[in-house]
Amino acid sequence: MKHYLVCLLLSLLAPIIVLAQQNITVSGVIIDEYGVPLPGATVIEVGTVNGVSTDFDGNYTIEVAEGATLEYSYVGYQAQSMLADAENPINISLVPANELEEVVIVAYGTQSKQSIVGSVAVISESDIQSQPATTITQAIQGSVPGINVVNTGGVPGTNPTIRIRGVGSINASAAPLIIVDGAPFNGNLNSIAQEQVASISVLKDASSTSLYGSRGANGVIIVTTKSGSKETPTKISLSTVYGNSKMAVPMHDLLGIEDYTRFFWEAYRNKEIYTNELSADAAGAAASSNLVSALSYNPFGLEQPVDSQGNLTGTPAWNTNWKGVILNKNAYKRQHGLSILGGSEKTTFYMGTNYIKEQGQVKTTYFERFATRVNLDTEVNDYIKSGLNISYSTSKQNSPNQSGSSYSNSIQWIYTIPSYYPLYRRQSDGTLFNDAGGLPVLDYGSNNSQAVNGVRPRLPNENGLGAIINNEILKTRTYASMNGYIKIKLLPELNFKSNIFYERATLDNFRYTHNSFGSASTVQGRVSQDRDFFTTLNAIQTLNYKDSFELHTFNADAIFESYRSEQNLMESQGTGFLPNVKVLNGSTVPETVGGAINEERILSAITRVSYNYDNTYFAEVSFRRDGSTKFSKDTRWGNFYSFGGSWIASNESFVDEIPWVDYLKLKFSYGELGNNRNIGFFPYLQVFDTGYNQLDNTGVISSQFVDPNLTWEKTALLNFGTEFTLFQGKLKGSIEYYSKESIDLIYDKPLALSTGNESIKTNIGAIKNSGVEFSFNSMVFNNDELTVDLGVNFSFDKNEISNLTQDEFINGTKKWKVGKSLYDFFIQEAAGVDPVDGYQMWFKDVLTPDGEPTGERVTTKEYADATRYYLDKSSLPKMVGGFNTNISYKNFDLSILINFSFGSYVYDGIYSSLMNGFETPGANGHPNLKRRWQKPGDQTDVPLFLNQQNDFNATSSRFLFKNNYIRVRGLNLGYTFEESWMEKYQIKGLRVYLQGDNLLTFQSHRGIDPEQDLSGRTSYRSHQMKTISLGVNLQL
Repeated sequence: MKHYLVCLLLSLLAPIIVLAQQNITVSGVIIDEYGVPLPGATVIEVGTVNGVSTDFDGNYTIEVAEGATLEYSYVGYQAQSMLADAENPINISLVPANELEEVVIVAYGTQSKQSIVGSVAVISESDIQSQPATTITQAIQGSVPGINVVNTGGVPGTNPTIRIRGVGSINASAAPLIIVDGAPFNGNLNSIAQEQVASISVLKDASSTSLYGSRGANGVIIVTTKSGSKETPTKISLSTVYGNSKMAVPMHDLLGIEDYTRFFWEAYRNKEIYTNELSADAAGAAASSNLVSALSYNPFGLEQPVDSQGNLTGTPAWNTNWKGVILNKNAYKRQHGLSILGGSEKTTFYMGTNYIKEQGQVKTTYFERFATRVNLDTEVNDYIKSGLNISYSTSKQNSPNQSGSSYSNSIQWIYTIPSYYPLYRRQSDGTLFNDAGGLPVLDYGSNNSQAVNGVRPRLPNENGLGAIINNEILKTRTYASMNGYIKIKLLPELNFKSNIFYERATLDNFRYTHNSFGSASTVQGRVSQDRDFFTTLNAIQTLNYKDSFELHTFNADAIFESYRSEQNLMESQGTGFLPNVKVLNGSTVPETVGGAINEERILSAITRVSYNYDNTYFAEVSFRRDGSTKFSKDTRWGNFYSFGGSWIASNESFVDEIPWVDYLKLKFSYGELGNNRNIGFFPYLQVFDTGYNQLDNTGVISSQFVDPNLTWEKTALLNFGTEFTLFQGKLKGSIEYYSKESIDLIYDKPLALSTGNESIKTNIGAIKNSGVEFSFNSMVFNNDELTVDLGVNFSFDKNEISNLTQDEFINGTKKWKVGKSLYDFFIQEAAGVDPVDGYQMWFKDVLTPDGEPTGERVTTKEYADATRYYLDKSSLPKMVGGFNTNISYKNFDLSILINFSFGSYVYDGIYSSLMNGFETPGANGHPNLKRRWQKPGDQTDVPLFLNQQNDFNATSSRFLFKNNYIRVRGLNLGYTFEESWMEKYQIKGLRVYLQGDNLLTFQSHRGIDPEQDLSGRTSYRSHQMKTISLGVNLQL
């Protein structure tokens, strides 16, 4: 009976005990060793799948059974375990995992951070989350020294230009190799949503990139996408962003219609005075009489809008603001993201999807993209692991011309056509011309039936607004990839991994030019369409051996890689379309049809051996042998290698006596790599183009002379550096010196014209780049409520030509010469304006009878006689870098990312065209023309106006300007809600933030976007956008 009573009592108390165990709530904050909150850290009840993640400020709350053990973990940090305590908050400070165990993604695998002997910059997931960058390239530009990223204006979705440690080629590609999840990536880097990225590694020296052999000479960027974590509850993250954009910096100012009219009258009068030798009164009367006929339009409606003294006599009927007509006052952006990740004991998973649509600077410009990615990894058993990554993206980009010299370039239109010319068609008397429906008609400046207000002298048969609303330039991209692997543990020290990557991309370029208006109206419209298919298959087989005994550790890789890439290109074009018909099937006059299939294959055998002693002395050698179909059988095989070493000096006993040194590493590396990218598919073969006829006979034509011994460009890279942590972790940094010389450059060597060819493509020429890179990071302030973290990186870079096909030759505004840089300007030097007659002057050398310079210079007014000089001014910046800061105060956080560039010059051809001084009728002007010379004795830098052929605004140092700038690339201000409030709604994390992109720009030369082409020349390019966005991140 006694036993029954005890059992009954226990059965009654059990629910109470269990209930008590289920009601324990544990909370706290997880920070790193410097007190910085760790967002996304994991808290798991050991032995269960019950777990949570910290919010942006490192806060967590979890319900567990009484007496449970909690495990706290974060990527790259050593996990900790604690007993649950409901009475007091459990605040955890995680410390980094042993430096020897901290994993960095490198070529064909991973390495511990300390064992890396080369130059590798890592942007971790926490770095990406804390940065205010909105694209991958922004994150790189703000965080890694030695990288120059030049964005291509106000067209969203366009790939930027990326250069790592200078430019290592002239004809072949100088862009870095992009690797995504272990395989070469041939798509648009900005097509990868930043929120799907786990880490970015930038490999800069030979030791780091040599395993990529023929493709790694220009550096490598490795992007690793996110994956789940084992034994982690499923986490769902939602994000949404809405933004508004406008130009980051203003364009050049332009003359108003009244100043333009008076100034053109003055230019015409000066022509009559200086060329036709009329008196001032007669010249003024002639200018007044001929002004309307010279400009062809008359917005004033008077026979003589300007009197003989240069005064306006009326009010204009129109004053077209072409900037307002063509550019978006407000461009909109919206972005939405969803991600789901988690894992069981054996399997991890991640699924992310992202949608973005944003408008550009020019009306009708937009970029729309949908991207999704699924990553799965599983342990099949104790010795087999496999995984599969699948990605798909599709995008559309409508981008009216906004760079170059095309008639339809919207930016060139703004800078070419003054407000004097109307948006809508006008009658001879200036009144609006309406269509049958009573609506105004765009003025295309090609109405020959009217002597006045009919034919525009500049850019006739086009209209700036009509070119963007009636025409289409649509690019549609589709990208899909599959990346699978299996990893087998053959022995405890020996692993085999097989990785297969398949990639397929489709690019459809569609261009429609209206059948009734504009440049194709005479042929009833034109449709051009290219549809290109790109397929890549990459297979990598890796055998890895790693073993340790006593204080020695060996690691060896043997790798075989097979790479095949195919391009299937098709193009067609036709004219003769009915209204609103935009498909090629509607063409009545086919113009062009073409296509080609190109294939490239590379076979590679690779090995890497590394050794370390006592985790203090490290050495590594690697070798790669590549065979490429781009070269002949005799030259297609290239051997590439590297070696390097490092010394962890802080592990030595004598360094222990220096209290302020926490960590000190010295390293060096040397290697030789190759480059065969973007040189064509069979540049060594004498090929013939088909599709040519001689009378009635179908034939072929030889394309060019070739060198059958053409082979790899080669680059030798030398790197010395140090990494350090000082003052109990308060200051971290690195300093590196590099020297990078590229030889056997593939370039066109001039030939005698008697051969029938101007040049032959061969290996000749060499370029050297060198520089010093600095990176520093400091935890300035840190307590329970406020943390301030600052970082800065910068580099000093030089470029030098060390060998050429000939002694020297002119290339645009440069003269390439051994000992000089590719980027040194070589142009005429302006000598000011002659105060006597207002003519522009230039310098020229005084020559001996033998034609040699004496060293003396004189001025000349004949531009053809002016001498070109090296001006000690380069388009290559002397210093580029970035500054970043992360500040958190209670629930608020602030991140700022700043980029800067100093020491470069830009030749502003846009400004040059605006300072033409009315040489030709109908061309726009700049307000600085008000400073022009007007009478003898005037001291000014702007010559007189002259409406006749002259060279006043010809290429010279007059239009060469410093191009220093500091740009606030990103600013993010956020607030994370309290957990107590979120618990009511079953929300694990909620953060709202305000994001600003390109908020402020301080520049030495105004009127252009400072991020111009590396050549230092403007090309009527649209400006980058300043965007202010409001975003929400939600975790469930």
